[in-house]
Amino acid sequence: MEKMIQALFNSEVEAFTGLQALQQLDLTKDISLGETYVLSKDESGKTAIRSAKDKTEGTGVISGGLLGGLIGLLAGPLGFIVGVAGGMLAGSAGETLKAEDVSDYLDTVSSQIPKGKSVLLAHVWEDWETPVNSVLLPITSDLKRFNVNDEVYLPAQTELHKINKAIQEAESKILDTEGTEKADWKNTLTDLKKQREALQKKLNSNAEQQEKQYHEWIHTAGDTEQEQNEEKKAKLQKRLTEQKTRLEEVRKNR
Repeated sequence: MEKMIQALFNSEVEAFTGLQALQQLDLTKDISLGETYVLSKDESGKTAIRSAKDKTEGTGVISGGLLGGLIGLLAGPLGFIVGVAGGMLAGSAGETLKAEDVSDYLDTVSSQIPKGKSVLLAHVWEDWETPVNSVLLPITSDLKRFNVNDEVYLPAQTELHKINKAIQEAESKILDTEGTEKADWKNTLTDLKKQREALQKKLNSNAEQQEKQYHEWIHTAGDTEQEQNEEKKAKLQKRLTEQKTRLEEVRKNR
């Protein structure tokens, strides 16, 4: 199942130890690993965002403008703001309409990271929770998972549906009112259409990113028949089938 994993660590070293453990699970095909980021806050309160997944970039501090699809997926109305040390800050697409872009998202998340702590964010597909739990729980007691489809995309689609209903209501009110009230409804309609356009744009953009990630995972899976362990082979084949199914669903919905 496709998920976002979030883990809080006492240091950046521990966070990267956790990241390396996930990368090893990816190499052994126990999980499919997508983008990963480590957000670290020093004792002065300054937050650094580092990426170690993209081998062409290497490991280093990167700016918001260079962040890839994972952070883009979480940012703004498409996603949900993930809190640390206190659970969720917000749990619906509607709430995160306040976070207009990646920078807003990062500012919000950064403000919730305790000084001296680090957060690992990882986009994964896991067949069961045991592999990730076995490598991360020994070094963190704060591990959270979020189902991408149920907790990210469905809330976003629900929000889009609400906006469309509000647009229909505004259009109806414009026909039934006059004067100042009519002008107010026209302004409301304009604002609603802007919201819909922005949300639809993010949905389309992240659908492209999701499609790209599925292609990568499917390509990386290779020939599952090479796997000698029958139980693991069955898991790999099931995962591959599910990823191909999701890829087709994303294509149809675009």
